[in-house]
Amino acid sequence: MDNKIIVLVGPTAVGKTYTSVELAKKLNSEIISADSMQIYKYMDIGTAKVTEDEKQGINHHMIDIIYPNENYSVSEFKNDAEILIDKLLMENKIPIIVGGSGLYVNSLIYDLDFGKVKSNLKIRDYYKSMYNEYGEDYLYKKLIEVDKESADKIHKNNVKRVIRALEVHDITGKKFSEMNTDIRKSSNKYEPILIGLGMDRKILYERINERVDKMVKEGLIEEVKGLLNKGYDKNLISMQGIGYKEIIDYLDGNIELKESISILKRNTRRFAKRQFTWFLKDKNVKWFNISANEIDKSVKDIYAYILQNI
Repeated sequence: MDNKIIVLVGPTAVGKTYTSVELAKKLNSEIISADSMQIYKYMDIGTAKVTEDEKQGINHHMIDIIYPNENYSVSEFKNDAEILIDKLLMENKIPIIVGGSGLYVNSLIYDLDFGKVKSNLKIRDYYKSMYNEYGEDYLYKKLIEVDKESADKIHKNNVKRVIRALEVHDITGKKFSEMNTDIRKSSNKYEPILIGLGMDRKILYERINERVDKMVKEGLIEEVKGLLNKGYDKNLISMQGIGYKEIIDYLDGNIELKESISILKRNTRRFAKRQFTWFLKDKNVKWFNISANEIDKSVKDIYAYILQNI
């Protein structure tokens, strides 16, 4: 078994939760979530967080680990997840990493250049003073000018991250986004068995639409209200996640509920498309096409593939 890990990737609503639990049961293993939204406490419905029933007694890790107003970097995820992975390997269990957050997944299987560009306090203080004087919109426009790719990925309210991207650009002359996308250099720490779950796009989009309707019925609006009532600001990074920002717009009176739900469905479909694009770039992924009606057959095929590669 050595240092083998199973990494299950794919877009939202494709069936990763069910598949991973079935595999964990067959392999007598545990699951480590690589989802950048499921790390937050109190944010259950909007993140499609695995329920106790869905877990079927399988241990799940890296879920509900911080509060919505706390920061959590990719490097922190990497460190915390590796502690869990190493513990499971010591117990002769093959860890199953499951997620749709590409950078979280890749931090475990590829060498990312975390922290290799040292901070320059003079440059950082310059951008902090710019933020204090002109505000986040001004700073964010600066980032768009020099590195639109990073600006697309970093929310403008994440001022610390915006400043870091500008700082790295000023120090190195390179785009921060380029440093984060050159991530296909394999790490020697683990031997990943990379498995991708795919699905006919039309069917996947139907599943996404149905999932959003189910979220609303199960109390998504009440969940968002509850977070706001707890004092979590609507501009927090967590509260700007898909499933939350759309409902906040409705609660603020900016749009009708029907339009809010429609936008949420559209944004989730676009997110799924971006996830597909991200993972398709990785030629090491073995893809399995999932049919909702025959998912157990797919699980058997995936399990057989894993046994061949352990």
